[in-house]
Parts: sequence; C-alpha cells; structure tokens
Amino acid sequence: MASYFCTSDGRVLHVIPGPVDAATLLREARWVVETFKLAQLEGQDDPMRFQTFIRKAHADRLRQEYGLNGRDLPAPSYGAVAMPLLPELARGKKHRQQIGQQAQAHLLLATYPMPRIDQVYALVFERILNQRLSTGPVVVRN
Repeated sequence: MASYFCTSDGRVLHVIPGPVDAATLLREARWVVETFKLAQLEGQDDPMRFQTFIRKAHADRLRQEYGLNGRDLPAPSYGAVAMPLLPELARGKKHRQQIGQQAQAHLLLATYPMPRIDQVYALVFERILNQRLSTGPVVVRN
C-alpha cells in the first residue's frame, strides 16, 4: 500500500509508502499542500523552477529528518524515463534499508522530481515496500 499525492496530470508530488496512522497521513498531506502552494508562488510561469522547488523540498526533508545532505544525493534528473534502483541513489555508507521507507520515497523524489505515477509506482512497491507486483488478473472467489 502506498499513498500518492499527484498533480492533475499524474505527476507525483509526494508518496507515503506503507500504511501509516491518521496523524502521519494528515501531517504529510499538510506538508505536500503547503509545499505545492509555495512551489506555485516560486515557479508561477516556469515549470522547471516549480519542479526544482519540489525537488529541494524533498532534499530538505532528507537533510533535516534523516541526516542525508547534498553530498549523499545524486544530481537530479528531470524527465527521466528509466530510473535506477534505489540502492544506487544513496551514496556512501547510506543504504536504503538503513534510511527507511519514507526516506527512500524522499530520496526518489529528490532525485527524480515530479515523475509520472506510471514511472514510479512499480519502483515504490518493489524496491521501497519490497512487494511483488502482479500482472495477473484479479480473481474473485465466491
């Protein structure tokens, strides 16, 4: 399970991997709404500035809450279609298991700001949540 906060055209602003309690969901929803509003002010007529603001917000959360600074992050990739696996994103001694699922989500969105949801949902499920995605049809049993 993952909760996605997206723009109307399906670009991911924020993701919360796994189940969380109501207080956490509300806190994260407030954060993404406020971040979105500030990004709109910053990049009113410039989509790249808007995207850069969103990227910086995720990078700031990584620094403030998880101790990952700019040296630990790869350069951002805007509009990337093929994304590497998450272990390659954190440099040095930080590994994805050590930083936790929410930090991995921030790491993903700081590296690939505002990807389309269809570009990241499989990565979130398989690499952050360690769940297999099934391509088989859903079977309903009575």
